[in-house]
Amino acid sequence: MPLSAAAAFVLLLGSGAEVPAREARVVMGALAEVQATGLADPASALDAAFAALQRVDDRMTLFRPSELTTLNQAGGARLSEDTSTVLWHALEMSYATGGAFDPTVEPLVRASGHLGGKPRRLRRCERWRLLSRVGTAHVHLDPATRQVRLDPGTRLDLGGIAKGYAVDLALVALRKAGARGGLVDLGGSSLGVFGTPTTVAVRDPERTDAPPWATFTLEGAALASSGGDQRPGHIFDPRTGLPARKVLATTVVARSAMEADALSTAVFVLGAEEGQALLVRRGAGGLVLSREQGRAVIRASPGFAQAHHLRVAAGVAVDPPMTRATRGSVTGDR
Repeated sequence: MPLSAAAAFVLLLGSGAEVPAREARVVMGALAEVQATGLADPASALDAAFAALQRVDDRMTLFRPSELTTLNQAGGARLSEDTSTVLWHALEMSYATGGAFDPTVEPLVRASGHLGGKPRRLRRCERWRLLSRVGTAHVHLDPATRQVRLDPGTRLDLGGIAKGYAVDLALVALRKAGARGGLVDLGGSSLGVFGTPTTVAVRDPERTDAPPWATFTLEGAALASSGGDQRPGHIFDPRTGLPARKVLATTVVARSAMEADALSTAVFVLGAEEGQALLVRRGAGGLVLSREQGRAVIRASPGFAQAHHLRVAAGVAVDPPMTRATRGSVTGDR
């Protein structure tokens, strides 16, 4: 069954015979599930994984007082190692994506009502005024001292990358506890696994009650999804200040959940062609979902279908085209 109403993917099954210890809790405003195998007493390992998720939330949330809200209000601070690591990677990803991913979109997101307010469309003059505060040139971070200074009016939103970092930390906690296999699913948008192959169903991005568009296998990697049935219009193109609308959803598989998280947002902004080129440059893979002339279309990065055993539902077009052997019945445990 889906782990969250906002999930962009659904876990179907693992191929291992051992039944994992599993627990679900609400963290970072979403239902998180942690699984572990190979532990005689898994309770402490599960607790450590959830503690890692909670630590990231406590430091980087914008929905209650945190290290990040304090930084935004003060305009400067010495960061914790966690927040400094995430911000440094966010800045690097902004450069790598040509600004399609940018951690300084907070003014746009807040003014549009996506941080607890009522969603609204920005007027053009308001949007251009806010855009003057957006851009990584307004962030001055010294990674050696972890000191950061923000230009006046600039504020950070790490929502497009912090969940992935939290998943990575939780997986580290499971490995340190000696787990042979582990899975961390944070709200159905960020996922990491090791030890046991897991089948993932890619949901219909327009209807949560519809059959999935595809399934694929994930093993020893992480993924993140953006768009789909998440809050409409909440992902902005930092270059224009407008909501990103080129595609319906993206799913990215990468070496780390933090990388996948940022890349899925960037690909959603860039669209299929530029987004797939970005994934190739970053050594990642993924799927871009869209609807063209009324037909469901999945665009897969080079080699993704073969590497992850992609199976596509009948009626869904695939680019590049797949052989008959890689198509078949796609059903989800719904």
